[in-house]
Amino acid sequence: MSIRIAQISDAHLSPSRPYFARNFAAVQQAVREAKPDLVLATGDLSLDGADSDEDLAHAVAAHAEIGIDWLCVPGNHDVGDEAVLGGRQPVDATRLDRWRRLAGPSAWVRDVPGWRLIGFDTQSLSVNAAQWEVIEQGIRDAGARRIALVQHKPLAEHSLTDTAVNYWPVLPELRARLLGLFGANLPALVMSGHVHQWRDRQADGIRQVWAPSTGFVVGDGFQPTLGNKLVGWVEHILHADGTHEASVRPAAGLRLHDIAAMPEVYGHHKAVAE
Repeated sequence: MSIRIAQISDAHLSPSRPYFARNFAAVQQAVREAKPDLVLATGDLSLDGADSDEDLAHAVAAHAEIGIDWLCVPGNHDVGDEAVLGGRQPVDATRLDRWRRLAGPSAWVRDVPGWRLIGFDTQSLSVNAAQWEVIEQGIRDAGARRIALVQHKPLAEHSLTDTAVNYWPVLPELRARLLGLFGANLPALVMSGHVHQWRDRQADGIRQVWAPSTGFVVGDGFQPTLGNKLVGWVEHILHADGTHEASVRPAAGLRLHDIAAMPEVYGHHKAVAE
Protein backbone atom coordinates (compact mmCIF):
# COMPACT_ATOMS: atom_id res chain seq x y z
CA MET A 1 0.00 0.00 0.00
CA SER A 2 1.18 3.52 -0.79
CA ILE A 3 0.09 6.96 0.33
CA ARG A 4 0.25 10.07 -1.85
CA ILE A 5 1.07 13.37 -0.18
CA ALA A 6 0.90 16.89 -1.60
CA GLN A 7 3.44 19.19 0.03
CA ILE A 8 2.71 22.88 -0.31
CA SER A 9 4.94 25.51 1.19
CA ASP A 10 5.49 29.21 1.68
CA ALA A 11 2.17 30.50 0.36
CA HIS A 12 2.52 33.87 2.16
CA LEU A 13 -1.20 34.60 2.17
CA SER A 14 -2.99 37.69 3.47
CA PRO A 15 -6.56 38.95 2.97
CA SER A 16 -5.45 42.59 2.82
CA ARG A 17 -2.28 42.08 0.73
CA PRO A 18 -3.18 39.32 -1.74
CA TYR A 19 0.05 39.41 -3.75
CA PHE A 20 0.26 35.62 -4.05
CA ALA A 21 -3.41 34.66 -3.83
CA ARG A 22 -3.76 33.89 -7.54
CA ASN A 23 -0.83 31.50 -7.47
CA PHE A 24 -2.25 29.76 -4.42
CA ALA A 25 -5.66 29.39 -6.06
CA ALA A 26 -3.95 27.64 -8.99
CA VAL A 27 -2.16 25.26 -6.61
CA GLN A 28 -5.39 24.61 -4.69
CA GLN A 29 -7.04 23.47 -7.91
CA ALA A 30 -4.07 21.38 -9.05
CA VAL A 31 -3.91 19.57 -5.70
CA ARG A 32 -7.68 18.93 -5.70
CA GLU A 33 -7.39 17.39 -9.15
CA ALA A 34 -4.43 15.24 -8.07
CA LYS A 35 -6.51 13.83 -5.18
CA PRO A 36 -3.70 13.01 -2.73
CA ASP A 37 -4.43 11.22 0.52
CA LEU A 38 -2.90 13.99 2.64
CA VAL A 39 -1.73 17.59 2.28
CA LEU A 40 1.27 18.86 4.25
CA ALA A 41 1.87 22.62 4.51
CA THR A 42 5.48 23.24 5.51
CA GLY A 43 5.32 26.74 6.92
CA ASP A 44 4.89 30.38 6.01
CA LEU A 45 1.24 29.81 5.32
CA SER A 46 0.72 33.51 6.01
CA LEU A 47 2.27 36.77 4.91
CA ASP A 48 2.50 38.11 8.47
CA GLY A 49 0.82 35.69 10.83
CA ALA A 50 3.59 36.34 13.35
CA ASP A 51 1.86 39.64 14.13
CA SER A 52 -1.59 39.32 12.59
CA ASP A 53 -4.51 37.12 13.64
CA GLU A 54 -6.22 38.11 10.40
CA ASP A 55 -3.36 36.93 8.16
CA LEU A 56 -2.90 33.63 9.97
CA ALA A 57 -6.60 32.80 10.18
CA HIS A 58 -7.03 33.61 6.48
CA ALA A 59 -4.05 31.45 5.50
CA VAL A 60 -5.22 28.47 7.55
CA ALA A 61 -8.71 28.74 6.04
CA ALA A 62 -7.29 28.90 2.51
CA HIS A 63 -5.33 25.68 3.03
CA ALA A 64 -8.35 23.97 4.57
CA GLU A 65 -10.43 24.99 1.53
CA ILE A 66 -8.47 22.51 -0.58
CA GLY A 67 -10.86 20.03 0.97
CA ILE A 68 -8.36 17.24 1.70
CA ASP A 69 -7.09 15.96 5.04
CA TRP A 70 -4.15 18.19 5.95
CA LEU A 71 -1.51 18.99 8.54
CA CYS A 72 0.75 22.00 8.90
CA VAL A 73 3.82 23.28 10.69
CA PRO A 74 4.64 26.96 11.24
CA GLY A 75 7.22 29.04 9.44
CA ASN A 76 9.04 32.16 10.54
CA HIS A 77 6.39 34.43 9.00
CA ASP A 78 3.78 32.54 11.04
CA VAL A 79 5.43 32.55 14.49
CA GLY A 80 8.65 34.57 14.27
CA ASP A 81 12.19 33.26 14.31
CA GLU A 82 15.00 32.32 16.67
CA ALA A 83 16.12 35.44 18.57
CA VAL A 84 19.80 34.76 17.85
CA LEU A 85 19.15 35.57 14.18
CA GLY A 86 18.28 39.14 15.08
CA GLY A 87 15.07 39.56 13.10
CA ARG A 88 12.28 41.99 13.94
CA GLN A 89 9.93 39.17 15.05
CA PRO A 90 11.60 36.90 17.60
CA VAL A 91 9.53 33.83 18.40
CA ASP A 92 7.81 34.23 21.77
CA ALA A 93 4.88 32.95 23.84
CA THR A 94 2.39 35.35 22.27
CA ARG A 95 3.25 34.28 18.74
CA LEU A 96 3.26 30.58 19.63
CA ASP A 97 -0.11 30.95 21.36
CA ARG A 98 -1.55 32.60 18.23
CA TRP A 99 -0.42 29.63 16.13
CA ARG A 100 -1.91 27.09 18.56
CA ARG A 101 -5.18 29.00 18.73
CA LEU A 102 -5.64 29.48 14.98
CA ALA A 103 -3.65 26.66 13.36
CA GLY A 104 -3.21 23.88 15.92
CA PRO A 105 -0.23 22.24 17.60
CA SER A 106 3.29 23.14 16.50
CA ALA A 107 4.41 19.50 16.84
CA TRP A 108 2.52 16.33 15.94
CA VAL A 109 2.86 12.71 14.83
CA ARG A 110 0.94 10.94 12.06
CA ASP A 111 1.39 7.29 11.10
CA VAL A 112 0.86 6.02 7.56
CA PRO A 113 1.70 2.55 6.21
CA GLY A 114 5.40 1.90 6.73
CA TRP A 115 6.14 5.45 7.86
CA ARG A 116 5.84 7.85 10.76
CA LEU A 117 5.55 11.58 9.99
CA ILE A 118 6.82 13.90 12.73
CA GLY A 119 6.01 17.57 12.23
CA PHE A 120 7.51 20.35 14.33
CA ASP A 121 8.41 24.04 14.45
CA THR A 122 12.04 24.70 13.52
CA GLN A 123 11.80 28.35 14.65
CA SER A 124 11.04 27.69 18.33
CA LEU A 125 13.31 24.75 19.12
CA SER A 126 15.28 26.78 21.66
CA VAL A 127 12.22 28.04 23.57
CA ASN A 128 9.48 25.43 23.10
CA ALA A 129 10.18 22.53 25.45
CA ALA A 130 6.78 20.92 24.85
CA GLN A 131 7.51 20.10 21.24
CA TRP A 132 10.73 18.31 22.16
CA GLU A 133 8.60 15.89 24.16
CA VAL A 134 6.46 15.18 21.07
CA ILE A 135 9.54 14.69 18.88
CA GLU A 136 11.31 12.43 21.38
CA GLN A 137 8.22 10.27 21.94
CA GLY A 138 7.60 10.07 18.20
CA ILE A 139 11.10 8.78 17.56
CA ARG A 140 11.17 6.46 20.56
CA ASP A 141 8.05 4.44 19.75
CA ALA A 142 8.19 4.48 15.95
CA GLY A 143 8.96 0.77 15.89
CA ALA A 144 9.86 -0.53 12.43
CA ARG A 145 8.38 2.49 10.65
CA ARG A 146 10.72 4.78 8.72
CA ILE A 147 10.62 8.35 9.97
CA ALA A 148 9.95 11.43 7.85
CA LEU A 149 10.46 14.84 9.45
CA VAL A 150 8.08 17.58 8.33
CA GLN A 151 9.48 21.04 9.02
CA HIS A 152 9.83 24.57 7.67
CA LYS A 153 13.57 25.10 7.56
CA PRO A 154 15.88 22.49 6.01
CA LEU A 155 18.36 20.70 8.24
CA ALA A 156 21.32 22.31 6.48
CA GLU A 157 22.24 24.23 3.35
CA HIS A 158 25.10 21.91 2.44
CA SER A 159 26.07 19.34 5.08
CA LEU A 160 24.99 18.29 8.54
CA THR A 161 28.46 19.39 9.67
CA ASP A 162 27.81 23.03 8.64
CA THR A 163 28.56 25.47 11.46
CA ALA A 164 27.27 28.71 9.93
CA VAL A 165 24.48 30.45 11.82
CA ASN A 166 22.21 32.11 9.31
CA TYR A 167 18.61 32.62 8.23
CA TRP A 168 18.11 29.55 6.02
CA PRO A 169 18.78 26.28 7.93
CA VAL A 170 18.08 24.91 11.40
CA LEU A 171 20.67 26.30 13.82
CA PRO A 172 23.68 23.95 14.13
CA GLU A 173 23.36 23.31 17.88
CA LEU A 174 19.65 22.52 17.60
CA ARG A 175 20.21 20.34 14.53
CA ALA A 176 22.76 18.32 16.49
CA ARG A 177 20.33 17.89 19.38
CA LEU A 178 17.56 16.79 17.03
CA LEU A 179 19.64 14.25 15.13
CA GLY A 180 21.18 13.04 18.37
CA LEU A 181 17.77 11.67 19.31
CA PHE A 182 18.03 9.19 16.43
CA GLY A 183 21.35 7.66 17.35
CA ALA A 184 22.75 5.66 14.44
CA ASN A 185 19.38 5.37 12.67
CA LEU A 186 18.86 8.77 11.07
CA PRO A 187 15.49 9.85 9.67
CA ALA A 188 14.86 8.49 6.21
CA LEU A 189 13.34 11.68 4.84
CA VAL A 190 13.11 15.39 5.63
CA MET A 191 10.43 17.50 3.93
CA SER A 192 11.04 21.24 4.27
CA GLY A 193 10.35 24.60 2.65
CA HIS A 194 11.60 28.11 3.52
CA VAL A 195 14.34 28.41 0.89
CA HIS A 196 11.88 28.91 -1.99
CA GLN A 197 13.84 26.46 -4.13
CA TRP A 198 13.13 22.92 -5.33
CA ARG A 199 15.85 20.51 -4.31
CA ASP A 200 15.84 16.73 -3.93
CA ARG A 201 19.02 15.04 -2.80
CA GLN A 202 20.45 12.25 -0.68
CA ALA A 203 22.93 13.88 1.68
CA ASP A 204 24.57 12.65 4.88
CA GLY A 205 22.44 9.53 4.73
CA ILE A 206 19.10 11.39 4.61
CA ARG A 207 16.76 12.08 1.68
CA GLN A 208 16.24 15.85 1.89
CA VAL A 209 13.46 17.40 -0.17
CA TRP A 210 13.01 21.16 -0.36
CA ALA A 211 9.61 22.27 -1.62
CA PRO A 212 9.41 25.44 -3.68
CA SER A 213 7.11 28.23 -2.65
CA THR A 214 3.69 28.48 -4.22
CA GLY A 215 4.17 32.25 -4.22
CA PHE A 216 7.60 33.51 -5.22
CA VAL A 217 11.33 33.01 -5.61
CA VAL A 218 14.23 35.12 -4.34
CA GLY A 219 16.37 36.58 -7.11
CA ASP A 220 19.94 35.39 -7.70
CA GLY A 221 21.40 38.71 -6.61
CA PHE A 222 19.85 38.26 -3.18
CA GLN A 223 20.06 34.50 -2.57
CA PRO A 224 22.49 31.80 -3.77
CA THR A 225 21.03 29.14 -6.05
CA LEU A 226 21.31 25.72 -4.42
CA GLY A 227 18.42 24.02 -6.20
CA ASN A 228 15.93 25.23 -8.82
CA LYS A 229 14.13 28.52 -8.46
CA LEU A 230 10.56 27.87 -9.51
CA VAL A 231 7.07 27.88 -8.01
CA GLY A 232 4.81 24.89 -7.55
CA TRP A 233 4.16 22.02 -5.16
CA VAL A 234 5.63 18.59 -4.47
CA GLU A 235 4.04 15.16 -4.76
CA HIS A 236 5.43 12.49 -2.45
CA ILE A 237 4.59 8.79 -2.66
CA LEU A 238 5.41 6.87 0.50
CA HIS A 239 5.36 3.10 0.06
CA ALA A 240 4.67 0.69 2.89
CA ASP A 241 8.03 -1.00 2.26
CA GLY A 242 9.81 2.23 3.27
CA THR A 243 10.67 3.47 -0.21
CA HIS A 244 9.78 6.95 -1.36
CA GLU A 245 9.32 8.99 -4.52
CA ALA A 246 9.14 12.77 -4.88
CA SER A 247 8.50 15.04 -7.85
CA VAL A 248 7.84 18.73 -8.27
CA ARG A 249 4.49 19.62 -9.81
CA PRO A 250 3.42 22.76 -11.67
CA ALA A 251 -0.02 24.31 -11.72
CA ALA A 252 -1.67 26.06 -14.64
CA GLY A 253 -1.40 29.82 -14.50
CA LEU A 254 1.41 30.15 -11.95
CA ARG A 255 3.36 33.39 -12.13
CA LEU A 256 7.06 33.42 -11.23
CA HIS A 257 7.12 36.35 -8.79
CA ASP A 258 10.53 37.55 -7.59
CA ILE A 259 10.29 38.96 -4.06
CA ALA A 260 13.46 40.98 -4.61
CA ALA A 261 11.50 43.06 -7.13
CA MET A 262 8.57 43.50 -4.72
CA PRO A 263 9.79 45.68 -1.81
CA GLU A 264 6.19 46.53 -0.97
CA VAL A 265 5.80 43.02 0.49
CA TYR A 266 8.65 42.68 3.00
CA GLY A 267 10.89 45.63 2.23
CA HIS A 268 14.15 45.79 0.35
CA HIS A 269 16.45 42.78 0.34
CA LYS A 270 20.18 42.86 0.96
CA ALA A 271 22.22 41.76 -2.04
CA VAL A 272 24.42 38.68 -1.62
CA ALA A 273 27.57 40.61 -2.55
CA GLU A 274 27.07 43.26 0.12
